[in-house]
Amino acid sequence: MKKYPSRMGVGASSILLILVVVSLTLFAVLSLVQARADAALTEKTALSVSAFYDADARAQQMLAQLDGAITAGQDPTAIDGVTRTGENEYAFTIGSFDGHTLDVAMQVENGRADVTRYRYESAQEWVGESTDTVWQGDGA
Repeated sequence: MKKYPSRMGVGASSILLILVVVSLTLFAVLSLVQARADAALTEKTALSVSAFYDADARAQQMLAQLDGAITAGQDPTAIDGVTRTGENEYAFTIGSFDGHTLDVAMQVENGRADVTRYRYESAQEWVGESTDTVWQGDGA
């Protein structure tokens, strides 16, 4: 029986095996990095959602107190944190532990309060970047 020599030597198959192992290792590391990034984002989102619902619950309690005061014919500004912003208009702000505030405004008419604003926004001042780095066009 005649043996045919292999065209591919031991060195070529070793190189191919090494490339496969390196590729699989690279994909495993990339998967691990992505999983850690996803876990960090999930944790940050959970904290943000928790902060919002905490502020929302406290705002609803404040609105219930305001409804009670209006029904009893009392001045809503007697409640701590409520300010008068205009004719029959009142507002209050609820702070959150993640650096946001929940701003609530309402208008009182005919013995009932209608919420006109219920906005959850950042309490920090936004600072824009300088326009030096932004392309302004050809100028033509």
